[in-house]
Amino acid sequence: MDGGEIMTEGTGRKEKAKAISNQYRSLFENAVEGIYRTTPSGRYLNANQALARIYGYDSPKALIEGLTDIAHGLYVHPEDRDRFKRLLDHESVVRNFEAQVYRKTGEIIWIAENARLVRDDDGNAVCYEGTVQDITERKLTEERLRLAATVYENVGEAIIVTDTDDVVHAINPAFSRMTGFAVDQVVGLKSKFIADEINDPKTVAEAWDFARRGETWHGELWGRRSNGDVFPASVALTGVQGENGEVGSFVMVASDVTRRKMDEQRIRFHARHDALTKLANRHTVMEALGDAIVRAENEGNRLALLFLDVNHFKDVNDSFGHAAGDELLKQVARRLKGCVRASDIIGRLGGDEFVVALPSITDAQGALACVEKVLYAFSEPFSLPEQELYASTSIGVALYPDHADCAETLLSHADAAMYHAKAGGNAYRFYDSDMDRQAAERVNLENDLRHALAEGQFRLNYQPKIDGISRKVVAAEALIRWKHPTRGNVSPALFIPVAERAGLIGAIGDWALAEACRQMRLWLDDGIEFGCISVNLSPAQFHDASLKQKVERSLSQWGLSPSLLELEITETMMATEVDRAIAIVGELGQMGVRMSIDDFGTGYSSLAYLKLFPVNVLKIDRAFIKELPGNRKDGAIVSSIATLAANLGFEVIAEGVETQAQAGFLLTKGVTLMQGFLFSPAVPPDEFAQLVRTGV
Repeated sequence: MDGGEIMTEGTGRKEKAKAISNQYRSLFENAVEGIYRTTPSGRYLNANQALARIYGYDSPKALIEGLTDIAHGLYVHPEDRDRFKRLLDHESVVRNFEAQVYRKTGEIIWIAENARLVRDDDGNAVCYEGTVQDITERKLTEERLRLAATVYENVGEAIIVTDTDDVVHAINPAFSRMTGFAVDQVVGLKSKFIADEINDPKTVAEAWDFARRGETWHGELWGRRSNGDVFPASVALTGVQGENGEVGSFVMVASDVTRRKMDEQRIRFHARHDALTKLANRHTVMEALGDAIVRAENEGNRLALLFLDVNHFKDVNDSFGHAAGDELLKQVARRLKGCVRASDIIGRLGGDEFVVALPSITDAQGALACVEKVLYAFSEPFSLPEQELYASTSIGVALYPDHADCAETLLSHADAAMYHAKAGGNAYRFYDSDMDRQAAERVNLENDLRHALAEGQFRLNYQPKIDGISRKVVAAEALIRWKHPTRGNVSPALFIPVAERAGLIGAIGDWALAEACRQMRLWLDDGIEFGCISVNLSPAQFHDASLKQKVERSLSQWGLSPSLLELEITETMMATEVDRAIAIVGELGQMGVRMSIDDFGTGYSSLAYLKLFPVNVLKIDRAFIKELPGNRKDGAIVSSIATLAANLGFEVIAEGVETQAQAGFLLTKGVTLMQGFLFSPAVPPDEFAQLVRTGV
């Protein structure tokens, strides 16, 4: 071999070494993972661009110059660096070492390192070489999965996961608690949860259609427990799409709403029934009576309406107390139920007035047979606390179509007949067209009402609304009073119905609204400040097209902020022409006027519409308060209304609070706003001002 050959061979080795070196550098500089070499003491000797990017530096040079103390400048927990070094010193190799580090910006990320210890020929540590991966996203995913697993195991709602064949893959503990099914009873088997035999097939089909499209269906279905019982469940059913975009599994989240349904049912019942006697209330009676008249007309039958009044009932209240009077009314209701058929209609209109409607009778004798049963039922004494009492009744009877062609007129004529029976000392009377004496008295009262309005005989008294904790006055309810020159004090219960029938209630209500605003201004000028003043609206006022303008005028005239005025309406008013009622309440609310639902729970069942009305306050009717805390059912209703109000964002106030025990019970249910004789009756303006100053 000559010299030229030797040179050629040497050159080839150099070129090969250079190529390998270039290949290594290319890998080093372009690797996705960070690559480094450091001193054992913690300074970087080399780093690639990927490592600089992971740590937030512009270049490897910037990283090497800027990060001179790895233990304290890089690691969030410097002891992790010490542990890393100990592992290398002992094992010479470290794999998947996870730690939190700081980026240049101060952001904390997770990294995983693989490294080896390089030693010299004498076994001394020369440097560390290794790679770095940013595993922050993986760590976040793991944390989310751990959280999801924790939620899955501990959430109160039942969760069941099925495949496209409805085979159960997994359930959570809440599912077992709710249904009684153990894991081995359902996993791997067809789902038994949805009670197909009683669910609406269209609803079930709709739910699965949503889920198969990868959407979520929300609704209520009947679920099944392991013992075969069914129960109402609030369900969210979702189809879960795989990587291919196809739905491969379903997740159902369900909660048992049995208790909520029972609460709603109780509230609906009390909205349509009298709280004391559990008979149908006036609205329900009139609704059923109207339907019965339509059927009678279609079938060519007669219908009889009995209007009953308990004679001298006021004397019972005055002599023996309201508790005795209430017990008498409950016993009257029970006896009336025993006198009628299942198809008959029986209800309490209020006070001591009851009605019985008898559909499908052929003549007056059918009505008379029921009248005789009622009179016989009253012949036995009533057992009141600590004594027996004999009570009698006066009954008025009106027939359809003989005496009236609509429910309201039929009721009016039965009412007139009852007054004649009472006045004549007879036990019952059928209506006839000559019954005008009571009508004449009502006409006289109507004329007196017109004079009262013109001559300023009305006045307002004010009942304080109290914070039950501080006993401070927080608002006032304006209540109208009438002192007639010769009749004396006339009860609102007497003159307001007459005013409504005479079409005067709107004018009287407008006066009350303006007078309440005037008085509020006088109080403010005298430094008497409290929350707001509430005024009751009659149905005529509520549906008056100029109501908004009248409210604006009264507020403007006396320079009052709208928030100082609260208008009280009833459930029945809300339920009449619902869309228009929503618009009226909405207009008043936009003005800033507060809106309150009075006597909540005694009128029309408005739960379906309640969420649509922008009201501020629910007033729990006194009928649910007076037997507290002893009556568990009333307590449950009060608690339900308080919870309903809280969930809908309404304030809640209890009216008719008469005892400290009632107030204490209400406070335990979160009802802090109250009014009633325990604190004060309605009083004149000067007395009310003193209550504001001193509390009650």
